[in-house]
Parts: sequence; C-alpha cells; structure tokens
Amino acid sequence: MEKEKLQPALDYINKINENDEVLIIHHWDMDGISSSTIISKALDRLRGRPADEVKIPSRRAYHLEEGDHEKLDDVDKLMILDFNLEADELENLEEEYDLDVLVVDHHNFDRVPNVSFVNPRKTDSDVYIPCSKICLDIASELGESQDLDWIAGLGVIQDFGVDSCPELFERLDEKYSEYFPEELSQEELAKNCEFGRYSSVLNIKPYRDSEHFSRLAYQALMESDDLMELEAQEAYRKVYEVYLEMQDEFNKLMENYEEEREIDRDKMVIFFEIESEFRITSSIATNMSTKTPDWVHLVVQTDDIVNISARCQSGRVDLGEKLQEALPEGSKQEGAEAGGHRKAAGASFPKEYYEQFKENFLEIME
Repeated sequence: MEKEKLQPALDYINKINENDEVLIIHHWDMDGISSSTIISKALDRLRGRPADEVKIPSRRAYHLEEGDHEKLDDVDKLMILDFNLEADELENLEEEYDLDVLVVDHHNFDRVPNVSFVNPRKTDSDVYIPCSKICLDIASELGESQDLDWIAGLGVIQDFGVDSCPELFERLDEKYSEYFPEELSQEELAKNCEFGRYSSVLNIKPYRDSEHFSRLAYQALMESDDLMELEAQEAYRKVYEVYLEMQDEFNKLMENYEEEREIDRDKMVIFFEIESEFRITSSIATNMSTKTPDWVHLVVQTDDIVNISARCQSGRVDLGEKLQEALPEGSKQEGAEAGGHRKAAGASFPKEYYEQFKENFLEIME
C-alpha cells in the first residue's frame, strides 16, 4: 500500500513509547497471527520490547465481550488487526477506557471510525489485500521489515491473497527456493509445497482450543528469526501434533462429501453438514470450492450454535452480503452474526434458525 494510506498506522506506532502497555487483538486465523507477529516484532525493534499481550477475542464473534474488556483497564494502546469491529464499538472502546485505538484491516466495514484506521477498502471497496501484507508494508515504512516477508507470506496464503501480491512470493522464492513450487499460484502454494504446509499447520482456525493454539503459533513465529528456524520451535511442534489429528478428521469427512452433500443445481449451491470435534468447516469449504469455483459451498457444523463457512472462489456473488441478508428475522437479537469477504464468509446463530436460514439463502440466490 502507498505510504499516505498507511500514515495513520505509522503515526500511531511512532508515538508508542517504552512505558506504554500495548495490547493486540487479532483474528483467529493465519492472517491475523501473521499480522500480530509482524507488528509485534517491529515494536520490539523500535522500542526494545514487543506488544505486552497478543490475543484473539475471548469468543469467536465479531465483537468484544466481557472477557476482552477486562484486559483493557491497564492498557494504553489497543491494536485491532484483521478483525472488523463496527465503528460504534471502536469509538466506545477508546472513550470508555481512555486508550488509543489503531485498526489495521481489509474487510468491508460499516463506516470509517473516528480512530486511527488503515484499510485499503477505504478508497477502493473492491481491492483485496490480506492484512499481513498491509502490516508488512507498515513495518517496511518504519524501516523494520527485514526478515519479515516469510511471516507475511504465511498469512497471505491462508487468506487467498497470493494474486494480490505476487512480488512478495517472488522474493520468497528467490530466498527459499527449496520450500516453494515451480508455479507461484494460490493453489500450488497452498497445497503443493513445504511453505504452504507451514501455513496450514499454524492456521489455528480449525483447532478446538483456539486461544491456546493461537498463543503457540504466535510464540513459534516470534521465536523464529528465519523461516528455517520454525520447525525447531517447541511451540510449532505442539501445534503440528494437533494438525495431524485434524488432517485425519478432514480426510474422513471428505470421504462422505459426495454422498451427504445437498445440491441445488439450478442455483449452484451446495450445503454439506458435518459433525466434528474440530472447527473444520472452513478447511472443507475451501478445499471443495477450489475444484468448482463458480459454485457456492456452505459447510455447516451444528452444536447448540450453527457455524457456517461459505466459499465461492469465482466471486460471482458477494458471500459476506448474502449471508447477512439470509440471517432470519429476530436471530440477531440472540447473537446471530454473519460477514466476511466476497469469496469467503461465515455465519453463526442458534440452531433453531438453521432451516429458515437455508430457505432465506436459497431464495436470495434466485
């Protein structure tokens, strides 16, 4: 991103001093973890220590809850990375807790908040740049981006942003050629190289205890000064053990996909309901959608709360908007949420609303 668009973040970070208590809250995926690591490493080089605490929200919801608010009493600086809180909530946080808020994000947003705010969609609603690449650009403008390219690359792959920053992967391929495929495409990088495997392992989104594994993934990246040090970290090995379990579960579920999916051929929509100990809907939706990019894939996991991951790799519909439109009337008052990108989005709501959601979604897809 151009320097002028990054300026609110540059001004914000340059004002942080060694005594400020800094909290980073980030999204529960690889892009969020990479973003927080890049900014924390830049802080370490600038003021002599990284962020004082780095965490995901206490519940996988697109707002902060009581457990998150408890962390804010002694904080001077709050950075929200790769996580699209609404403008009203951001402004209320800054006022209620008398702290400075910085948002670095790449999702759609309701309005520009009156806080320090960096988002490429502010000037172009259709642009798609993963947050980890934006954070790398911020670190570069601060003069602190050395040896951070590989961390950004891990986040970009999992957020399907390879096409938006090819120069990043050209640099990485030149430095770490043995870890990369011949073709630097999104699919090859995600599935057919060692670098992509690292990205999949540390993408803690499917894991049971997201808070625990996000801390481990962050620790593994923070303790590695180079890509080649990553596998030597104990924190990485702990995440990798669970990754292997998750892969076994993934393969078992995919064996049932052809028989158990529900297809609407006219509207090119597929619903696939699963049961799993892992939060694996995103992985399955991503895997299947790359094979049939014009189809809308909705993978549904039902407990007391229904969680849905939706993908349409061609972008023929805006999934973030469609999922929001499909939420049943009255469900938002009971905690229903939906949102995301054009090609990838998610929703969650109490299970009594599921059948109505399906009906609404299919009607919208007319």
